[in-house]
Amino acid sequence: MQAKAGEGLDVPPDELLEAIYLTPDYGFALAMAARPKGVTTIDNNAHTIEFERPELFDPEKEVYVYEIDIPKNETKVVDELQAAVENKDELKPDKMFTHKAGDVEQYYELTNWPSETEVAKNTELKLK
Repeated sequence: MQAKAGEGLDVPPDELLEAIYLTPDYGFALAMAARPKGVTTIDNNAHTIEFERPELFDPEKEVYVYEIDIPKNETKVVDELQAAVENKDELKPDKMFTHKAGDVEQYYELTNWPSETEVAKNTELKLK
């Protein structure tokens, strides 16, 4: 989806390019694929994610991570986790990996969305 600044957020201009964004970090790529609509705040140092609209996160949603080999001279470095390819409508992936959105919990803690373990514990407590 096209990068946009959320209302009242200060987003660096390099993160709002009309471009295809790439990352060398598999967990970050999965986080980008798994996030619901709305602002997603990712703290890569703490490995946490907070969703603006956690009710829209569907852990069973099928998401895809693509592996793409592209020459460095065709990319613009955005930050340590992101590069952008401008002036292209699509890139041909070399490999595709299928996941459930909930697999992102292997890489990040979802701070405002209960994990399956938490849901199971709460359900057990209510049943007792």
